Amino acid sequence: MSAVVAVYADGGVVAVNPSPHGGTWAWCHVDADNQRVAHASGFVPPEVVGLPTVSNNVTELIALVSALEALPDGWSGNVYTDSLNALCRVRDHATQKFKACPDHLKERVVKVRRRLGALTFTLLGGHPTRADLRAGHRPDGLPVSEHNVWCDKSCGERAKDRERVVGHVA
Repeated sequence: MSAVVAVYADGGVVAVNPSPHGGTWAWCHVDADNQRVAHASGFVPPEVVGLPTVSNNVTELIALVSALEALPDGWSGNVYTDSLNALCRVRDHATQKFKACPDHLKERVVKVRRRLGALTFTLLGGHPTRADLRAGHRPDGLPVSEHNVWCDKSCGERAKDRERVVGHVA
């Protein structure tokens, strides 16, 4: 496997936010050739996070922490997400409030930050158009990435899978 230089992560919810049905998450690791070299995605029901509903803020943080946990000790590199909330919680974990977030998730953030090296964080513009992707940024100036789009689509696929399992959720 090629050396990972960047991490992308995204999260979502099923049907409504916050969702009593659960949420989805996805991440990918990218090498210096801009190729995805590792990835994962999944579904998280409310009982797993210990809350009656799952919010997009929780799933975005789960995605980002899971991506970082999959890296070796001392890894340094670039971290990309379209969630300002998750970015701030991971970047500034010592001073950030983790309101409406399970304690075990904050503990995971603290633990993974202790074992990694220097991280550079970039807030991405979510849901870019094809024109935005060609330009490399949205009209508001936020950078965009095909890897974030991939993560977002993976979250959508997990949500559709869940809806097929439990029937239509509204």
